[in-house]
Amino acid sequence: MGTWDISIEGNDTFQDIYSNYMERYNSGDDPRQIKQDILLDFADYFADSDDHNNALFGLSKGLWETKSLDKETLDKVTQIITSESDLVLWRELGATEDIIKKRKNRLDKFLKTITAEKDKPKRIVKKKFEFEKKELIKLVSPDGKKILDIGEEFGDKKYIHTSGLLMWAGGGGSILYFNQTDKDISAKWLDSQTLEIIHDKSIVFSKKDGKVYFMGDEVIIKYTEK
Repeated sequence: MGTWDISIEGNDTFQDIYSNYMERYNSGDDPRQIKQDILLDFADYFADSDDHNNALFGLSKGLWETKSLDKETLDKVTQIITSESDLVLWRELGATEDIIKKRKNRLDKFLKTITAEKDKPKRIVKKKFEFEKKELIKLVSPDGKKILDIGEEFGDKKYIHTSGLLMWAGGGGSILYFNQTDKDISAKWLDSQTLEIIHDKSIVFSKKDGKVYFMGDEVIIKYTEK
């Protein structure tokens, strides 16, 4: 083991199981289904003699915190701790008796904690949606009254679409959309009322406006394939 961390949560196996459980729980999944999926998805952990106990501790912690700890799981954890089989494993791995004593104390406290049912389940923490935009084009018109802004938009690091906006100081809106990343697109103002979009011919537009106006200022938009 190298350095010895006597805490229940101080190992990668526990954290892998517990974090996976809580991520699923915070997404609104049913705790019973999460348990079954974890037992399947992390079957190697539960089958491995070195990882089994820590995997079970991680699962039981998640179930207990969400007020879903079933008798079967609790009984397995109880058997591991009261029989001191986890301590036997630590001895086999080379832990000193001082470390064993400290580990036993942590195990006993952990069992006492999860044996007492929580008053209410842990609050679901919904993941904050992360929006990002990668700017491709930002082009001011010759009269300085409007700006073309084209960029790729991402949510939680996943590509959503590429959007084009034509904006005035007081307003404006979208002029184009497509759902293909890393496509070649450029633009130029032919004059203050005419905008040319030059694009890869393979782009399939879901929105492709030919003109737009705001407060009487009309702009004609031409699309040129290349």
